[in-house]
This record gives sequence, structure tokens and C-alpha cells, in this order.
Amino acid sequence: MGTAVVSQKKRGTNFEYRVAYLFEEFGFEWDRAGSSLGIDLKIYKNGKLRYLVSCKKTSRLVPIYVAKDEIRMLEKKAKEMGAEAIVCFGFRRTPVLALKTKEIKRLPKSRMYYRIDPDVGRPLREILEEESD
Repeated sequence: MGTAVVSQKKRGTNFEYRVAYLFEEFGFEWDRAGSSLGIDLKIYKNGKLRYLVSCKKTSRLVPIYVAKDEIRMLEKKAKEMGAEAIVCFGFRRTPVLALKTKEIKRLPKSRMYYRIDPDVGRPLREILEEESD
């Protein structure tokens, strides 16, 4: 048997499910948007939309670059729908990390991208534990 190589798309999809199941542990329901428009998950609590989530995953310990347009669109859609916009991300062998879009906008940036370094973000589990207190 050869070694299975996981494609980037499959790795991204697996990460989306990992994020969704983490929300589920804290009593949220979720819907996978399955689009490349920047919204990967819609997270609900008691039938009310609470979060629009964009997921980013790399198998290395290198920065993740997120297009400024994607963050603007995510924030706009979240505002229209009365939800909060967050980006969940992971690096090689890290827990699911998260930042709200307002936090992303304070990160280092170029003309077109925000840079998420491996040492930023908070574990999503911590954020959800605080919210459930």
C-alpha cells in the first residue's frame, strides 16, 4: 500500500468539519456552506444564526494570507444577517484557532492581504468555553 496524499481541497474540507464539530460540542448547530466565497460554515444556536465562519488550513508552520476583499465580504454578510464574522484557522499540528474579523484587520498587511502568523489567534475551544460560562 502506498502513502495516501491528501489534496489541499480535501484537507480544507476536513478542517471545516473539525471546526463544525467543535461548535457542535458546545451546543451549536451548523450548516456547511460549501462555497469558495469566503463563508464556509453558518453556525446557529437555538435556531438563530450566530456566526459566519471562514476556515483556513495549512499543513505547515507558515503564515496564512487572507484577502482583504474576503474579510470585507465576510463582515458585510455577517452584518446583513445579524451574525458575527470569524476566521478559524490551523497550522501544522495546532488546535483550531480563531480571530474575529476586527482582530484580523489589526494584523500585518499588504495592499491586498492580511497575514495570519502561527503565533496569533486563540484556541476556538477557549472562546466557546468563555461564551458558555
